[in-house]
Amino acid sequence: MRRGDLHLLPAATAAWALAVLGMSAGTAAAIGGGALLTALVLAAVLWWRGRSLAHRLLAHLGLGVLAAALLLPALHRAETATELLEDAAARGLVVELEVRLGADPEAPSTGPVWAREGVGAMARTVSGPVRLGPEQELLPASVPLLVRAQGTEPAEQLRGARDGSVIAVRGTVRADGGLVVLRAREVRVVPAGGVRGALEDARHVLREQNRRATAHLPPDEAALVRGMTTGDTRGLSETSEEIMRRAGISHLVAVSGANIALVIAAVLGPLLLLGVRRRRRIALAALAMASYVWLVGDEPSVQRAATMAAPLLAARFAGVRASPVAALAMTVALWSVLDPVTAASIGFLLSALATAAILLAAPPLAAAISGMSGGRVGRTAALVLAVPLVAQLACTPVLILLAPEISIWAVPVNMVVGPLVGPSTVIGLLALLVGLLWPPAGSALSTLAAGGAHLVLLVARTADALPGSRIAVPEGAPGVLGAIAVIIGLAVAVAMRRHPLTRWVVAAVLVVVLAPGAARWLPGQRAPSWVVAACAVGQGDALLLRGTGADPVTVLVDTGPDPAALRECLDRLQVHRLDLLVLTHPHADHVGGLAALTGDRAPAQQWICPLPSARSAIVPGVLVTGAITGTAWELEGLALEVLWPPSAEAAEDAAAREHGGEAGAENDCSLALDARLGTDAADGGGTRLVALGDLEPAAQAELAALSPGRADIVKVAHHGSRYQDEELYAQLDPELALVTVGKENTFGHPTTRTLDMLAGGGADVARTDLHGTVVLPAEDPLAPRSVGPGR
Repeated sequence: MRRGDLHLLPAATAAWALAVLGMSAGTAAAIGGGALLTALVLAAVLWWRGRSLAHRLLAHLGLGVLAAALLLPALHRAETATELLEDAAARGLVVELEVRLGADPEAPSTGPVWAREGVGAMARTVSGPVRLGPEQELLPASVPLLVRAQGTEPAEQLRGARDGSVIAVRGTVRADGGLVVLRAREVRVVPAGGVRGALEDARHVLREQNRRATAHLPPDEAALVRGMTTGDTRGLSETSEEIMRRAGISHLVAVSGANIALVIAAVLGPLLLLGVRRRRRIALAALAMASYVWLVGDEPSVQRAATMAAPLLAARFAGVRASPVAALAMTVALWSVLDPVTAASIGFLLSALATAAILLAAPPLAAAISGMSGGRVGRTAALVLAVPLVAQLACTPVLILLAPEISIWAVPVNMVVGPLVGPSTVIGLLALLVGLLWPPAGSALSTLAAGGAHLVLLVARTADALPGSRIAVPEGAPGVLGAIAVIIGLAVAVAMRRHPLTRWVVAAVLVVVLAPGAARWLPGQRAPSWVVAACAVGQGDALLLRGTGADPVTVLVDTGPDPAALRECLDRLQVHRLDLLVLTHPHADHVGGLAALTGDRAPAQQWICPLPSARSAIVPGVLVTGAITGTAWELEGLALEVLWPPSAEAAEDAAAREHGGEAGAENDCSLALDARLGTDAADGGGTRLVALGDLEPAAQAELAALSPGRADIVKVAHHGSRYQDEELYAQLDPELALVTVGKENTFGHPTTRTLDMLAGGGADVARTDLHGTVVLPAEDPLAPRSVGPGR
């Protein structure tokens, strides 16, 4: 690599970083970051008086200032558009606007059954005039949102739209946790006429043909074949998607830059063998790339790859050499200033980081590996190891933001499945094209591609079952900074591998990591015993309480919405017997998993709330108790008492006084539990946990009036909804708050307001959507640990 290849990289990286900062923290933060960066460069110019270095720094600064001058207006437009929608949400206005769908609308596949009504799809607004209530406004930029339609007519209208369609929507907006949700009341597809309409129709014909060609395959294999070819993953089970994410191959179910490279190679290779002249080869490859981008749609990683490939192909067409690093820098800078929303998206981040790592770090690492082996590992073999390693390391900080866990098997899995992906993808694309002319042949080729997809899934499932596949790491900034520190340390160690000090430092680090106090964090170590476990079962509750005796008793509080998810949690925690089942109230997200409680897992007894409707969802053949305030249960190391409700009438009275929340008395009849955990639980000692079910504010206020006292741990009411009574939480004053909530749920749970209230009270927060199944160890119940993925 020549030094000139890197000339655009510093300014492009700075512009990209400011775009990400501006989209996540606001335009003011981007301005502050740009000012700080400028000050640092000027200080370096003044500190080092070498004229050559000063000229280079000032040249980079000039490019950075030019990029910032283009970027800041784009950030301001995106921020203004988002603020307009958030203001409409706060004022409860009915909005009318146009959006472009980013996927085919479909029913939600996660969350409780009652939350899966209607259809939804991610979309982006069309910039231009919009109506916000009685006012006509100008939406200055395109911003992402989720379109949801419930009710027969709106859902059918939205279901008639397709990926890439522009639709006019009338509805209301909700904004919470950074996600804007547009609840559609009326939907109308805006016809796309002319050439654009014809191209969209042709695109959807191809995608439908692909679905027909894979319809005979098992659902996961069919979805993976389509995902590797066109990005269409409809039908892929949530379990398989999570397993692939943990194995580090989630990029296979989202069309990425590697697909662009495969398409170009699949065209250039045969043409080269046939002796086609260079310019014709390049022109046909460019046409194939453009056609593939049109087929796939607005995938950020594909947009990044296509934008990067275009100048490289143009340079080859002209007969000159182009730098891939410079092309990547130009691509990042271009998308940052033109569309910071795309540049800051997760798909674009992962794609660009992986590509930069492969271009910049893989060659020197391969040389180091070959050198350290004394030449026994050739350069090609070293590259095979270095490419997935540097790509995975570069993406790890971003992946930790999505889920705070890592797998030691990610790199080996990528190495194993790498040879399978290319042939399966190319065969899948051939099946798509051949199927248009001869459908049986297309189906046969899809079956062949599914063989590779099956092996990919098999490798991922095998890796997921091995020790070290789910190593919990700190979430948020600590986890990201820790990952970056490890990456920098590894880079320094490789660069200085011949220095004697490096060997001593590496040995010291290994001694610390392998010390007895740290050994319990290593994969394969026996997990400590636990007293509380919040199962990750999606948008619902499933809380396990365990005693401390030699044969510990176990209590399950609610079952979550899905028997399979509950069964998976019980298997993971090796729970084979339930001494008591508490069903706080008869909503599907709390009782939908009852089918998992059969055989040895059928509870010895069960409590339900005193409403008559609660008897509609119970475990048949098991003793039922309508629990009210004062109902108690105690066995070795675990004592329970019901704090609320005193009666069904009290719950109904509280529900009648609710303002907001859900209608009906079920939520306000939730059994609020006082659990004492530990050897002295029977004497009122030990760790105290208060679980609030789905109590709404009126019932919470009634409970607060009973002066429940302080708790060490609180299971937050109603998945962290905004309907909370601050006085109750002030009295409980917990050190740890458990939020049982579904990943990417459509309700905006937990809300920023509730999280701020908990943080203001000094409570640490553990969430099943982010941390997965959370266990509280017996030796330190206030130190939560993650033992499974978020869902």
